[in-house]
Amino acid sequence: MYLAGVLVAVLVLAGVALALLWPGERLGEQIAGEMEAQLGVPVSIEGDATLRLWPGPAVRVSDVLLGPEPDADPVGHLAAARLSVRWLPLLRGRLEPGTLLLDTPVLNLERDAAGALNVDWRQAEDADGRALALDLRIRGGELHWRDEGQDQTVTVRGLEVDAPATEWRVAADDAQPLTRLALGANVSAERVEVGVLGFDDVAFGLSARDGVIRTEDWEMTLFGSRGTGEAEADFTEAPPHWVLNVAFGDLQLESFPEAWLPAGAASGSAELTASLTSQGEDAQALLRHLHGEVVLSGHDLLIRGVDLDEELAAYERTQRFSLVDAAAVVLVGPGWLAATKGTDFARLAGRANGETEIVQLLSAWQIENGVAHSRDVALATPRNRLAAQAALELPERRIREAEVAVVDGDGCALMRQEVHGSFDAPEIEEPHFLEVLLGAPLDLLKRGLDALSISPEDCEVFYEGDVAAP
Repeated sequence: MYLAGVLVAVLVLAGVALALLWPGERLGEQIAGEMEAQLGVPVSIEGDATLRLWPGPAVRVSDVLLGPEPDADPVGHLAAARLSVRWLPLLRGRLEPGTLLLDTPVLNLERDAAGALNVDWRQAEDADGRALALDLRIRGGELHWRDEGQDQTVTVRGLEVDAPATEWRVAADDAQPLTRLALGANVSAERVEVGVLGFDDVAFGLSARDGVIRTEDWEMTLFGSRGTGEAEADFTEAPPHWVLNVAFGDLQLESFPEAWLPAGAASGSAELTASLTSQGEDAQALLRHLHGEVVLSGHDLLIRGVDLDEELAAYERTQRFSLVDAAAVVLVGPGWLAATKGTDFARLAGRANGETEIVQLLSAWQIENGVAHSRDVALATPRNRLAAQAALELPERRIREAEVAVVDGDGCALMRQEVHGSFDAPEIEEPHFLEVLLGAPLDLLKRGLDALSISPEDCEVFYEGDVAAP
C-alpha cells in the first residue's frame, strides 16, 4: 500500500510539474494542430485550453472554431470539449485520446452551385500512419447542410451521440472520406428538418465499417405518426449506393405542411410505406437513379372547403370544376403535390363550400430510374370514384404524362382531364365528358357519375385497381 501511495504521489507531482511547464497557449497549439491533422480543416481555439490531472488526465478546451479560412465564416463551432488522455504518452509529450465529450457542437456544411463543398475532408494528414481511436460523446449538437445547386437544406437539432468505440483512419487521396470511419453508436435528435418535412424525437442505431454505414431500429415522429425505418449507405463503390425503408401507420393530414395543404384543409389519418434504392453523391444524381415504391392509403378522410360530389354534379352546368385541382390533394404520390403546384386547389380549399368525405384512398407508385409511375392511384367518395394515371420525371421536375378521370363501376372513364408540363407551371387541359353522357339527365348526374352505366362498346377501361366503387 505504501509503495502504491508513493507511486501515485510521484505521478501526481510529475503531472503538476508538466502542467506548470506546459502553458495553456502551447497546449492549445498542439491540440489545434492535432485536430487540423485529423480533420483536414483549420482549427483555432479562441477560449481556454487547460490540463487537469485528477481523477485522470484530461484536456479541456472552449470556444473552438473550425475553418476553412481565418476571415471566412466558420464551418463549425464548439462551445467546449473534454478529452481524457493516457498518462504515459502524455508524459512523453504526446496526446493519445481516451474519451472525447463534445458540448453543443455546430457544423455548417455547404455545397455551392458548382458542386464544391466548403470543406475538403481529404486534406487530412497522418504522417506516422496512426489512427484516431476514442470513445465519442456528443451532447446538444447541431448540423446544418445546404446545397445551393439543388436548393435543398437539412437541419439536425439536439443531436446526441454515444459511440464507445470510434475509429478514424486516413484514407487514400481519392477515397471517399467516410471510408475512414468505424464505429457503433446510438444516435438521437430532437428534430430533423429535410426541406418542408420535420421529424421529431428521432432515434436509431448506427454502425460504420469498411465503407458501409448502416442505421437500423429507427423511431421518429412525422405528421403526428410514430414511424420506423432503416437505411444503408455503401461507399465501397463509386458512386455510393443507398437503401431506405420507412413506414408510418398513422399520418395526420392536418399536420401536413402548408406547402402541401392549406391549413385546416384536410383531416384524418393515412398509412405510408416507402422502399427506395439509389446511387450518387448529390440530390440530382440520387433522383436520377431512384428505384422503388411508395404507397399511401387511408379511409374516412375529410377535405374541407369543397364538396367534390356537388362540384361534379354541377359540372355539366358550370364547366368550371377541375379534377386536377382535387387530385392535387387527395391523390397524393411522389411529386404529385409539387407537380400540381399552381393549380386552384388552394383557392378551392380556402372556400366555405362544404366538405368532401374520402371513403377510401390509395396512391401506389412505382419508381424506375427517377420516373414515378402510378401503379394504383384512386379515391372513392360516397357518390363518385376518381382515378389517376401518371408518369412524373422527378429529376427534371416534369410531368411526362398525367390524366385524372371519374370512373364508373367497371372502371370506364366518364370524365377526364389531362395535365402536362413542368412541376412549377403545369399545363392543364379542359376536362371533358364521354360524349354518350352529354344527354344524361341532371338528376342522374347528381346521384353520382359512378351510378351511370354505358354500353361495353363505349367503355374505355381506365382503372382496374383496388379502390372499390361507391
